[in-house]
Amino acid sequence: HVHVVHQLEVAWTWHSGGARPAVSVISSNPLMVDGVLYCTTPSNQLAALDAATGAEKWRFDPFPGGDGGLNRGLTFWRDGDDQRILFGAGRFLHAVDARTGRLIPGFGDGGRVNLSRGQGDPESKMMVLARSPGVIYRDLIIMPIKVGEGPDAAAAGNICAYDVRTGRLVWVFHTVPQPGEYGYETWPADAWKTSGGANPWAGLSLDDERGRWLR
Repeated sequence: HVHVVHQLEVAWTWHSGGARPAVSVISSNPLMVDGVLYCTTPSNQLAALDAATGAEKWRFDPFPGGDGGLNRGLTFWRDGDDQRILFGAGRFLHAVDARTGRLIPGFGDGGRVNLSRGQGDPESKMMVLARSPGVIYRDLIIMPIKVGEGPDAAAAGNICAYDVRTGRLVWVFHTVPQPGEYGYETWPADAWKTSGGANPWAGLSLDDERGRWLR
């Protein structure tokens, strides 16, 4: 079939709200699953829409009354009737029931995980932001993060894997190697104590069959 662009018509329009002139940015890729469109708003609220009509099914606000910051995408995970949207806002990874739009209580602390824990100090004031979507490997979500880049103000930028069901931190890959780890000798002595900013902020990809990173 040949489709002529000038013959296309708008089927529906959905107004998310939440935009702030000269401040708000939209750079998120939505997800389409079983006829439902999952997306984020300029204030980083998570919404589910009927893809055929544009009708809003539910909306979740990670920081009611505030601004969840920039979001670049979402991650979907399913095991039977257990369907989850995992997305970042601030320094937290949230697990939201894809059917109801509610946090899943059994995940992390009431439905969210503080990603600062994987950087060594959950109480640290250094910038740790969850902006890009994680990648799923079996029952793990592997998370990239954004950290600071200034001297003495940057978290390491470790890559962390969390249990999709519980939010438990399963493993940590130190991007700045620690003693006994591969590559430690290529860094200045004890660089892992002071160096940071070695983070993958733009997202991750991996070979699902071999369980290896793609290079």
